[in-house]
Amino acid sequence: MLKKLLILTFITTISFANILKIGDTLTPFSIPDQFDELHTINSEKYQTVIVSFSKESSTKVNDFLQKQEKHFLKNNNIVYISDIHKMPSIITWLFALPKMKKFDYKVMLLYKENTVFPQNNKDLSIIRFKNNKVSSIEFIKENESIDSIFN
Repeated sequence: MLKKLLILTFITTISFANILKIGDTLTPFSIPDQFDELHTINSEKYQTVIVSFSKESSTKVNDFLQKQEKHFLKNNNIVYISDIHKMPSIITWLFALPKMKKFDYKVMLLYKENTVFPQNNKDLSIIRFKNNKVSSIEFIKENESIDSIFN
């Protein structure tokens, strides 16, 4: 019951939010990871938010992260969010989640349509924060490398 209440709170928070723009402050919210543990996302804890909106962009992030040191995200104040709201539930529970649970890093999961993070088609979104405000928004296209944004 508590889990459902927390997820409802997350959905409500996301539902009334606006898409982030340069200069905006991120309203803290909670979101589950692939182990169904809730994490609070805020710009004080995370300086960079990576959001994937497609299987292709998610694969790009996962390929990149699997080549990094074990605590790359944590050590660099980065949170990775995967928007899986369009994925059929049966696929999520039978295939996607078991695969994600093998990762050495946390993947936060958007189960409902994104209403907070800037999105450009299926591109990967990179939102950076400075002094608790959005300082930059980048979109990495399918044919572009993610490596360059962290070097």
